[in-house]
Amino acid sequence: MNKRLSALLQRKSAAVETMKTITAAAGDADFTAEQTAAFNAAKADATSAQASIEQMQEVIEAERAIVLPEGANVIGVTDNRADDPSHGFAHFGQFLGAVRGATLRPQSVDQRLTMGAAATTYGNESVGADGGFLVPPQYASEIMSVINAGESLLSRTRQVPVAGNQFVMPINEETAHGTTGVQAYWDSEAATLTQTKPIFKNVSIKLNRLTALVPVTEESLEDAPALGVWVNALAGEKMSYKVTDAIVNGLGDGQPLGILSAPCLVTVAKETSQAASTVLAANVLKMYSRMPASNRANAVWIINQDVEPLLPQVTVNVKNVAGTENVGGGPIFIPPGGLSGAQYGTLLGRPIVMTEASPALSSAGDIILADLNQYICITKGGVKADQSMHFYFDQNMRAFRFVFRLGGQPWLSAAMARRNGSNTLSHFVALGAR
Repeated sequence: MNKRLSALLQRKSAAVETMKTITAAAGDADFTAEQTAAFNAAKADATSAQASIEQMQEVIEAERAIVLPEGANVIGVTDNRADDPSHGFAHFGQFLGAVRGATLRPQSVDQRLTMGAAATTYGNESVGADGGFLVPPQYASEIMSVINAGESLLSRTRQVPVAGNQFVMPINEETAHGTTGVQAYWDSEAATLTQTKPIFKNVSIKLNRLTALVPVTEESLEDAPALGVWVNALAGEKMSYKVTDAIVNGLGDGQPLGILSAPCLVTVAKETSQAASTVLAANVLKMYSRMPASNRANAVWIINQDVEPLLPQVTVNVKNVAGTENVGGGPIFIPPGGLSGAQYGTLLGRPIVMTEASPALSSAGDIILADLNQYICITKGGVKADQSMHFYFDQNMRAFRFVFRLGGQPWLSAAMARRNGSNTLSHFVALGAR
């Protein structure tokens, strides 16, 4: 036995014996003053010895716990759930179930809900005790992946993360043949060089806020796995469409400035006497000719799905010398998986992207040729996802909130003039109404 522990036990035993002796000497009479003082001193000594004995026993137990077999190594153990982007939840539905459980049993909150949440002195929806629990970042990223998936146009734009609430970009819109800005001159020997300077201007893009608020009944939360998939898919689908719609049709007031509202848009008019609900090869060829040659490699056709049945009929015809009969020609449309085996159909070799954000067939912009790399999107983080039961407390419902901050616009402020030709060029070309 540990020598110190043995001494403490003997000390306690002696103090207890003293207390027993004093009690026996007093018999049925009350303690005298001297007996009371001696008894209290012995009692205090026994209590002190007992406290020391318990401390020594804890030390001994701790030492015994770390005794390892020969050759064994001591390794550190950490809770990997803190580093897991889903904070240990297998799926979003499991997270929702834990949130519901925390509301019903606040005294036994799932520890995974508190990971990454900091205590504050004010009520907010990022801290469980103050009215909400932070949605694990993995699930917010899944929603963002839905926005970028499929035929969303956001993933094709030039995205710039920002720290503030706006992005200011100096731009230069000079063309090689332009007469302003930096110029080059032919001169003779010993002639004075002509001085020119570049011209820049600032383009400012501000963040806008896109939100989705999804109230869900507490009863529905009992089917947590199915509900988790539903909330993710529904919010992601709605936000995805809104982003794509803004890139195409946004008015720039509280939302991104869309292609069809941009001052740099070039619109190609229909052919003379062209019937409604038609697409001609001349339409496509003229649109293609208005896209700068250097941008065509990145360009895509953005169309309404109702345009698709017309595309196989779009062919370039070759007539005889008299111009009275078609003697040759060929299609300019190749369907998906056609000769090239590509995922998308193509017009003049460029991919076709279909979206519900495109205007109706025969409306202006139902076909757009766009180099989306020339469309600037600024973002601040990904989708922020929060939940709270307080907003709909009296209805026994829970609110799931998704927020995405995004701004965007084409960087070109106007269509580009030509040196030899009257038609302007642009990164964004639309077919007019028919």
